[in-house]
Amino acid sequence: MKAFSFFPAMALALTLSISSVQAATDVYVVSGVPSGEFLNIRTGAGINNAITGRIPYNGQGIVTTGEEQKVGSTNWAKVYWNGVGGWVSTSYLQPAGQASKTPAAAVTPEKTPTTATSATAKPATNTLVCTGSEPFWRIDVSDAKLNVNMSDGPQYTVPVTFRQTSANNTTIAVIGGATGTNNTQAFMQKVDSCSDGMSEVKYPYSITAVLNNKQVVSGCCKVQ
Repeated sequence: MKAFSFFPAMALALTLSISSVQAATDVYVVSGVPSGEFLNIRTGAGINNAITGRIPYNGQGIVTTGEEQKVGSTNWAKVYWNGVGGWVSTSYLQPAGQASKTPAAAVTPEKTPTTATSATAKPATNTLVCTGSEPFWRIDVSDAKLNVNMSDGPQYTVPVTFRQTSANNTTIAVIGGATGTNNTQAFMQKVDSCSDGMSEVKYPYSITAVLNNKQVVSGCCKVQ
């Protein structure tokens, strides 16, 4: 397509599934936290740091940044989950690809995960939520479909018809879909941080999407 003449390498690799993007960028699930309890996200490595968020015992889509620290005998990793960044004990993390194959092992808590009623536990789904501003827009990307919602433009859903990770850069991938007169191609990359330009939240993915071969938008994504 002419719309991709400036991106020849990627035009040959129009595809990607959420699972393949996540596998290339170190995605984890919570393991070893008792049912109904939470894994604390902290401002720094170590239990003396303030809590900035809580991941439920069955939380998924936890993205690591590659930063790790050891405090005492505990290893800590910097992560992003549902738009919240911070540090968690690696004792509670298990690679997403192994979670369905290996039973969760019991581990010794950092202390005791914060308890809350199971009604407040909100498990994550396997979806990338991507947004941008001026104009405001949102694209939800799952393994099966792309849901496009432009505040001042088209709103439609297309099934995923092609996907692929870049052959020479595993942090970059493309997913696309089409049905009828609607089509979307989304170029996504795992980054250190992506800013939405409106808040201090830093997102782990950036995105540039082509809508109906007419409009190009850029923004940030988080796993939700």
